[in-house]
Amino acid sequence: MPPPAPHSAPDAPATGAKEPPFTGKRIVLAFNPASGSFRPELLRQLQQALIDQGHGVRAENSRVFRFSPDDPVDLICAYGGDGTARTVVQMNGEAADGAAYCTYPSGTINLLAREAGYPANPKQFARLISARQSRPTHFGQIDGQAFLCCASVGPDAEVVARVSPKWKRRVGRLAYGLAALGMLWRWPRRKFRFTVDGAELEGEALFVCKGRYYAGPWMIDRQASLHKDSFQVLILPRAGRRDLIRLGLATMIHPALGSRQWHRQSARSIDIDGPEGIAVQADGDIIAATPSRIRLAPFFLNFL
Repeated sequence: MPPPAPHSAPDAPATGAKEPPFTGKRIVLAFNPASGSFRPELLRQLQQALIDQGHGVRAENSRVFRFSPDDPVDLICAYGGDGTARTVVQMNGEAADGAAYCTYPSGTINLLAREAGYPANPKQFARLISARQSRPTHFGQIDGQAFLCCASVGPDAEVVARVSPKWKRRVGRLAYGLAALGMLWRWPRRKFRFTVDGAELEGEALFVCKGRYYAGPWMIDRQASLHKDSFQVLILPRAGRRDLIRLGLATMIHPALGSRQWHRQSARSIDIDGPEGIAVQADGDIIAATPSRIRLAPFFLNFL
């Protein structure tokens, strides 16, 4: 069955949905039909769950949806992973100043949903966002492209660049592990120059954390927060195999397993220089290449 019509009226339910009186928010469910994790039936279940809470709901293609002041919306809900949420923010951003945002976790990693504690059960999700108040949330931009949770350059980004979209659709997050295995024999080592809030540093890997979580339930820096107007930055002077294994242990087990030679700080701006054309990843996707500039967005969003 096809997903709900992308341009239905704000209070129109999915086919066969029972519509109670509209008493709540005007909600747009922004979905990506090309995503490997897209499930039309789950989208219908979520839409019905929101309607049952008294909201007016319609579904829109996230790749073309744009907020319009002539079509008031109270909440834009990204149905998908972090990439779908990033697309929605990039295409609407400050224009949707009167609307709040949230994301339903139906993607590969779902860092943003993990940060916010959004459940995957449609009915539980609908009840949560019906009761929750929005909070100002700051996000980042890489060369003008939005990112919400994390970014990196170095071996970590090289792994993301090697992920096959075909295998990502088939096996989900395991595709990142397969890409890492394929890189073990020819491990990339490159020197970069980083300018962090005006201070110049060198290293082979950079990690920029806007939120607490990175690549799943792990934390590179526990001080990172979506609600702070700053990033948490980690620079590795060396990023060989052993260094990345050590970072993995420090991230998954305890920060004390890290190295004192690693540079950590809070920052609002980062410039990346060095070899040209090296992939820069954000939220699990490649969105830029070196040289590049990372900045806080000049405005904040209201997230539930």
